[in-house]
Amino acid sequence: MDSEWNVREPLLNVQQVADYLGVCKRTVYNLRNEGNFAPGTKIGRKVMWRESVLKAWLEEATEAPGESAVYKFRSAG
Repeated sequence: MDSEWNVREPLLNVQQVADYLGVCKRTVYNLRNEGNFAPGTKIGRKVMWRESVLKAWLEEATEAPGESAVYKFRSAG
């Protein structure tokens, strides 16, 4: 078994993700539906996110001067 899986990282629900990003839940849902958001893990009917995945998405989506973060993320995936 991979040692990475031995570390239990808490999963964040949509409200916790919205709070973390400083946006409303609807924004998180909209970004996800548009394919412009960090990949989540579906558990039953809920989608949950690992904080490490969210942080990696933020790093990749961070704008450089004159560049759109949304466009950058769309074109990367």
